[in-house]
Amino acid sequence: MKPGKSLLTHTAVFVLGAALIWVMRPAGPAPSGGEESVESTLRNSSRNNVSGSVGEESRTSSTRSRRNVAGVKADGQLVPGDFPEGRLSRIIRTGDPLERQAALIEMVSEMSPDQFASMADQFRSMEHFGNSRGEFEIILRGWAKADPLGALEYAAKHPDSRETSATIISAWAGNDPAAAEQWARENFKGEGANPFLAAVIRGVAVTDLAQASRLVETMPSSRERGEAIDAITRALFVDGVAAALEYPATILDPELRAGFIDNIARRLASKDPIKAADWLASNPDADVQNRTARAVGEALARQDPAQAATWLRKLSPAAQAEAARGIIPRMSSGDIAGTAEWVTSLNGIPNYDRVVEEFVWSCDQRAPEQSAAWIQGVANEEQRTRLYHRMLGEWSRRDAAAVKNWIANNQVPESVIRRFGR
Repeated sequence: MKPGKSLLTHTAVFVLGAALIWVMRPAGPAPSGGEESVESTLRNSSRNNVSGSVGEESRTSSTRSRRNVAGVKADGQLVPGDFPEGRLSRIIRTGDPLERQAALIEMVSEMSPDQFASMADQFRSMEHFGNSRGEFEIILRGWAKADPLGALEYAAKHPDSRETSATIISAWAGNDPAAAEQWARENFKGEGANPFLAAVIRGVAVTDLAQASRLVETMPSSRERGEAIDAITRALFVDGVAAALEYPATILDPELRAGFIDNIARRLASKDPIKAADWLASNPDADVQNRTARAVGEALARQDPAQAATWLRKLSPAAQAEAARGIIPRMSSGDIAGTAEWVTSLNGIPNYDRVVEEFVWSCDQRAPEQSAAWIQGVANEEQRTRLYHRMLGEWSRRDAAAVKNWIANNQVPESVIRRFGR
């Protein structure tokens, strides 16, 4: 990558981060409860704070001059209800990501609540340079700050409503967690886990890990709870690796605790495989080890296959097969014969058939004869026959004559002979 492009990429990411910081900053004190509904309270609050910092005396003359465009008054304020389509068109046509995002941030910071729908419609209808999702999120998060209920009403009318609503709720929860949580609980009418609550947790985790933890404990096991666990895990790592590693001990629910250990170990493995491997091996829960051993073993093997093979023996017997499945592809890529010898040494561990199957697939294209021969090592007859059909079927598409010749010289199930050997 050329130096100029690298600088531009990192700077653009910085600007997007600045955008999210702006749209997440508190707009003022949270509305009081009383007898008023959350919707009416929020709408009144957003209308009373619509202008934000627009028209402040601290703005420079150069900034004022840039805002002298369609839909903008001479003093720099946007005309309420009059969306400046031309301004957004010019922003989107800006080729420099840094300049484009900076201009979009400035524009969003001046929008009134009744202008966001038109802005979102125009943005969605236009062609964009590259992936525009991050820039659309700037609009959504700005809208969530100004009028979250209006933003959610808009999101519900579009095909990507789940992703769009999640972004809005997450941004709203960062500003007013109580109101966002109340809306999430009142507006979910389905069964199972509440996806709105998962979005609330993503927003809350940034500022209040304790509250995020309390909320995730109320969710049933589900994809949504997995998303919430991931959000909390990200926030934990921002506080440091030590904070992340200590966190699971605070969780009383065994299943939820296992979910956090899995997420933390996987994220740590991408940064420090040795530390992740040692941490997982130190956990006395065999089921927890089994759940995560493959991912950690794979990360460690990318760094040092021999070290990964030694580490595997530190795990409980029930987790060793999963760890081996993560190690084998990397190990066999450099030494098929050595890997075969190592796989043989693992014979007798629980779920050994899965280890053999992993080895078969790790070398099925580079050494198909050896790969097919190893299928005989699968003890379960049904699994062994199924693996013969799958592996030989793929090999046959590449070289049917070689498969027929191999079958003629090896003992295989009759169903395999009927399919490939005649």
